[in-house]
Amino acid sequence: MKILVLTPTFLPVVGGAELVLLEVYRRLARRHDVRLLTPVLPESLRRDHGSSEYDALVTFPVERYEDRVTLMRVRGHRVTAGALPPFSLSAVAAVRRAIASARPDVLNVHYAMPTGLAAVVADRRLGVPTVLTMNGRDVPGPGVPALWRWWQRALIALVTDATYVSGYCRDAIYGPGRGRGEVVANGVEIPPPPGNGCAVRAALDVPPGNVLVFALQRLAPEKRVDALLHALRRGLDAGAAVTLVIGGTGPEAQALRALAAELGIDKHVRFAGYVPRAALGAYFEACDLFAFHSTYETFGLVVAQAMSYGRAVVSVRSTALPEVVGDAGVLVPPGDPIALGDAIAALAHDPARRRALGEAGRRRAAALYAWDRVAEGYERVLARAAARGKARRAG
Repeated sequence: MKILVLTPTFLPVVGGAELVLLEVYRRLARRHDVRLLTPVLPESLRRDHGSSEYDALVTFPVERYEDRVTLMRVRGHRVTAGALPPFSLSAVAAVRRAIASARPDVLNVHYAMPTGLAAVVADRRLGVPTVLTMNGRDVPGPGVPALWRWWQRALIALVTDATYVSGYCRDAIYGPGRGRGEVVANGVEIPPPPGNGCAVRAALDVPPGNVLVFALQRLAPEKRVDALLHALRRGLDAGAAVTLVIGGTGPEAQALRALAAELGIDKHVRFAGYVPRAALGAYFEACDLFAFHSTYETFGLVVAQAMSYGRAVVSVRSTALPEVVGDAGVLVPPGDPIALGDAIAALAHDPARRRALGEAGRRRAAALYAWDRVAEGYERVLARAAARGKARRAG
């Protein structure tokens, strides 16, 4: 197949959606003709969120367009509550040019906003069967205009097929058990990349015998890392010998360090900062359990990564996280640091249960989230759409 991919975000920005695109399409590029289309990256994003560590893994051509004309820039856009969708007209023009030159068999468009209009134009006007992938950031949730749900349903109805990174993501748009399209989850490397966990524990000066709790996320308000710090205080008060290692950067870094000092737990916390891809394996190998508290996740890639390393997970019963964790962890109510701390303390005192949960997670990650399996899911949906397009043209 000749596959054209349109996405409003790609490397060197590094996040869950960007890694899905990289891992899926570098696999599909081994047996298909893949071409990816994405906007020119603003210098501010390149400076603040860019990383070149994944560049060598990109095995397909990437073409960039200037995203100059977009409804997002219309004055008063945000006060319409989503009645005026932030569609990119530049994306529509870029897709027209790419289709004229590459003549793809199928188009995969990621995100309804701002690239959904380009998906409909390609499918309905240009005759290229299109699969719209809902990655999650623009599905109904915190900060997302209420009327976007109407636009999302309309866009999905006008393209050949759709995929969602989780069942939660589809339910957020249509309601439980409804809606067209297929769930194709995010993925992880199976087996996971190895790492020297002993070296990480030594470098971070984790006391021998301490249970190392690893947390990896952006240090931003919606991730509620403050709840992890309060939970650590609770766990220490319960007699658990625990060291919390927090990976990630973000706007709350300074405030979180201050909170750790205020709670009197700063000697039990290590702020590791940004953890490069090459070092992630060592951190997961070093930890005894993985903790994650977030107010909104349409998948939760770091949780699946921890599971792939056979690490027990403590997280919250919220959004897509129960769907991802399954029987591989302990889930507590969101926003309840006491319950979170009690769960961490209980696992810290029970190595046998940690091992059992970790093995359940390893099996679940291998069965559901291996990147090869995820790529095959995309390939199946794209091939089905291409076949429908061919039949449509023949009829």
